[in-house]
Amino acid sequence: MESSEKKEHTRLLKRQIKKSFGNKEITSPEVLKFIDLVNRSYVFNEEEDAFYRRAEKISNKKYEELTKKLLEKNSFLNSFNHGMAHDVKNHSSNIIGLIQMLKKYTEKENWDKIKEITKRLDSSSNQLTSIVEGFLHLSRMEFEDAKKHSAVSSDTLIKEIEYEIAFLKERKEVVIDYALENVVFNQQILKIIFVNLISNSIKYSKEKETAIINVKLYCDTKNIIIEVEDNGVGIDLKSDKKKLFNLFNDINVTKGYGVGLFLIRKIVDKNKGKIHVESEVNAGTLFKITIPKK
Repeated sequence: MESSEKKEHTRLLKRQIKKSFGNKEITSPEVLKFIDLVNRSYVFNEEEDAFYRRAEKISNKKYEELTKKLLEKNSFLNSFNHGMAHDVKNHSSNIIGLIQMLKKYTEKENWDKIKEITKRLDSSSNQLTSIVEGFLHLSRMEFEDAKKHSAVSSDTLIKEIEYEIAFLKERKEVVIDYALENVVFNQQILKIIFVNLISNSIKYSKEKETAIINVKLYCDTKNIIIEVEDNGVGIDLKSDKKKLFNLFNDINVTKGYGVGLFLIRKIVDKNKGKIHVESEVNAGTLFKITIPKK
């Protein structure tokens, strides 16, 4: 059946041709065939125009989406480079200072100081390595869709976490209660998140009081769930929550949250997860992170 639009075109064309024949009824098969041919060509051209208009609209939309993604990546790279440079510079300066001290006490053959400085150098280099690994992982993740998930042993994960935070535990009395389940996930992601959260819990624990940190890893039907709770100095969420995960701002300058929590937020966002924070000043902090299973 002809569409109503096509019928209208045919009717108008017939009327125009009929006028040219002195308003006589058109019965010639050849003329009727010609009218149908012209009409088909007209409808086809309209359909082709509509097709190109739709194609142009889709192309413009795709261009806008690609532009948006490019701007997001540029924004990420700016933050990434800034954060990387800031943290690496701080720890590099610390290592350079320790090396200068090592030279000084080596000349004096003060072996107790040499042993102490060597231990601090080892800790500082481990921390710098951990930070660089975190940023490199984040960089790779930004440009790779595939994420390697495998069985994660809780014992292995705890050993890796303890190795990374050992230098902090030397300076403070710390009790960490681990309750980690074996899960199937990306072990590097879990290590980065735990190391940064536990490090903050130790750094911002109360003076002259044992830092007690409860660390959990478990699953529900849909998510991997990470929890780190401490009895530290806490965070004023009324004033600080919105800027807590930003790279550099007032609270990051004074309290140093910036790079670690910035890394965590980027990783969790990339994995379509969520971060929940509960805290009160002088009453401790709870970070709860949920990440959908692959």
